[in-house]
Amino acid sequence: MFLLPSLLLGFVLAVVLGGKPSRLLEVRLRLSWAVWLALALQVPFFTPLGEQLPEAARATVYLASYGLLLSFAVANVRVRALVFVFVGLLLNAVVIAANGGRMPVSDAAIEAVGLSPGENSNISQSADRLAFLGDVFALPSQLPLANVFSVGDLLIGFGMVAFIVLVAAGSAEQSPLSPSRMLAPLGTAAFRRLAAGKLLSHAGDWLTLTALIGWVYGTTGSTVHVAGLLLVRLAPPILGGSVAALVVDRLPKQRLIVWIELSRGVAVAGALVGVLADQRAAVYAALACSGALAAMSNAAVPALIPSLVPQDQLASANAALGLARDGAMALGAVGGGAALSFAGAPAALVVDLATFALAIVLFSLLPPARLTPQSTEDEEEERAPGALRYLLSRRTLVLLVLSFCAATLATGLTNASLPRFLESELGFGPGGYGFAIAALATGLALGGGLVGFVRVGPTAGRWIGAGLLVMAGLFVLLGLAEHPPTVLLLIGMIGFVDGTTDVLFDTVIQRETDPRRLGAVFGLASAFFTTTMMGAVASAPLLNELLEPNTVIICASAFLLLAGLIALGGMRAPRLESSSPEPIVEQSRVRRVGDDVSVVTWGTLVPLAEEVAADLARAGISVEIVDLGNTDDWDPGTVIASVRRTSKVLIAGNGGLDAEVAAMLAEQAFEHLDGPIRRLPAPALEDLSAGVRDLDAY
Repeated sequence: MFLLPSLLLGFVLAVVLGGKPSRLLEVRLRLSWAVWLALALQVPFFTPLGEQLPEAARATVYLASYGLLLSFAVANVRVRALVFVFVGLLLNAVVIAANGGRMPVSDAAIEAVGLSPGENSNISQSADRLAFLGDVFALPSQLPLANVFSVGDLLIGFGMVAFIVLVAAGSAEQSPLSPSRMLAPLGTAAFRRLAAGKLLSHAGDWLTLTALIGWVYGTTGSTVHVAGLLLVRLAPPILGGSVAALVVDRLPKQRLIVWIELSRGVAVAGALVGVLADQRAAVYAALACSGALAAMSNAAVPALIPSLVPQDQLASANAALGLARDGAMALGAVGGGAALSFAGAPAALVVDLATFALAIVLFSLLPPARLTPQSTEDEEEERAPGALRYLLSRRTLVLLVLSFCAATLATGLTNASLPRFLESELGFGPGGYGFAIAALATGLALGGGLVGFVRVGPTAGRWIGAGLLVMAGLFVLLGLAEHPPTVLLLIGMIGFVDGTTDVLFDTVIQRETDPRRLGAVFGLASAFFTTTMMGAVASAPLLNELLEPNTVIICASAFLLLAGLIALGGMRAPRLESSSPEPIVEQSRVRRVGDDVSVVTWGTLVPLAEEVAADLARAGISVEIVDLGNTDDWDPGTVIASVRRTSKVLIAGNGGLDAEVAAMLAEQAFEHLDGPIRRLPAPALEDLSAGVRDLDAY
């Protein structure tokens, strides 16, 4: 059921993203005949002919078809892009084998679709082994060919889309998925502390917000009050984002984050007092303060990341941070729902205070960022009004921000309508919002995490547009759905796509923005997003009075459609490669991240520098290695960013390039240096090690 639509969606996305579907022909798959034979064996089971077979023969033939499919999977396990397809096949095979050749189906799913089990199908309501892996989900009955489906079916469909898009976007000989990409930023201690601190901080945030939304709705029974609470949480970040645009790039980001977390902890303590005293005004005031401070933190953290990891790890770092954020969202939402059901809102707020305390400890251990030099007073006066002008002068940045503004209109309308939709339409009860947010957060974490495993190339911006269009379709399905498990699944799928676009948004901004303007751009973007979200939440009560909540959600998809078109229009499609191969030009990049001394080198000296760095690490000296790559077109920005991190530099190499690099640093990065610029032409291992030790002593 999912196969043909998945193939069509995969090809459409591949073309939209500027990929070459013809690359699929380069993939060499073994035992491909087994797939066609398996499909031929399964076709009769979906016709009247299948019902005429004896049960034993039916089970044997059907299980044999899955045996062929699993043989194909084993033979092609090296093709990582097909991993989701293989996992889906395995899950379906296991549950069908456990039930004697039949797929379990839930009564609620069958009823939601309006099917008759057993008629020209292989499903059975009497099969009960591993039923949770059976057909427990249902497409909306309003759709043509509506049917039930399983987790395995979903993975197969997603896997086919991923396989087509990943292979079309890269080389068939390369592995599109690489776990090492996701783990690379975690090799930096400072980044690990940042991610752990945000995990704790975000978990506390969602614990509090979920509990307070449930508390307000439980005491008032009104979506108007829920919308009011969300507005109070959303309005102050407009001010916070605007302030962040002015101050984040001027202050030490590490210290700023610590003071922000401390202030937010004080605000949560105020909310706790308000809940205990049953004073909604006090709760609203505390939440407003926390929201304004959160906007400043949300601008400071992504602006800090480029100072902690090299540029080629930005997407993976954003994905890892997104996993921490969205995992915390899931934990906090579930915890908030549980706290509201069993212990009450005060317990959730107490736990939130503890998370802030732990986050402050972790953030205080971060090294100071050295991305932006201290400006003179004249420069600072010029930069303040120039932040908005800088953003507006960058076409890519403007259209990205506009697309996300349109998307927040859709998510704001849906978010404010969810409590009524889940309780009145689907009967989830007071805890329904928490469970929905948990599903959303799980999807966000999985989607953001996937980005960390893939190579993020020039198609990143266009995927944002394509992803928003996919989300528009999922919103329509959500508004049509009447089956509670399917509703949670669709919310999770929306979160999955949203997670990919969130990570790519941060990555594109970090790539396209002057490092000295990162705080300003992220701050202004946050203010704009909050403004549109506030407008959506403010209009949600009126729309819910005029329309049913599911209709509001379907209408919200129009904003996502608009957002997707804006993003696609703002991102040029990458030029397709010519048929003749071109030589690969190695770009300047950081080979090893360090904190004490930067070693700039190239060519055959890179392995020597890595050996010296590994040896000195045991002596407590952290060396950062910058490989210039193509010496005819090396990137000064990569070298300058490294020097800003370490404040000391040694250039290992000759041929005149060492003098060129030294002159550039003396002109553009002199204020960041705490020691002399050392040059060692073609050094031996002992000379390079001694040179680094001498510099570290400054």
